[in-house]
Amino acid sequence: MKKTLRLTVRAHAKVNLDLRIFGTRPDGYHELRTVFQSIDLHDTLTCTDRPGPFMLKTRSAAIPTDHSNLVWKAAAALWKALGRGGDPTDTLVTLEKAIPTEAGLGGGSSDAAAALLGFARLWGGAPVTLLREVASGIGADVPFFLSGGT
Repeated sequence: MKKTLRLTVRAHAKVNLDLRIFGTRPDGYHELRTVFQSIDLHDTLTCTDRPGPFMLKTRSAAIPTDHSNLVWKAAAALWKALGRGGDPTDTLVTLEKAIPTEAGLGGGSSDAAAALLGFARLWGGAPVTLLREVASGIGADVPFFLSGGT
């Protein structure tokens, strides 16, 4: 019988210490330079391997648990980058939110990065370069949250 693996990952919030806008790119996004600092406030993700489809659970009805959630997007993107077909499977993620939503603290992006780190461990490993590449495809500040700091 296979032993169930469960791991917990913290997803820390961040504050913007400095933000400067230098113009607009052809794609409509702004050219900017910013300085982030991770802080102690954090969400907690518990990743468990178990048979069945990928599932994301949270106690908050305001948090989507479908493909629109960045944790789901992180799972799908890493699954594909690891060369696995179809949707992710055999994983349950329980998300405990402490970072206020839509507060500019990077909660969703931090959750995505923490999920990538958890999935990499749960699914047999992934090089940091691959995690950064996948993180960049999810959102502009997701790569920062892979290591945090300043």
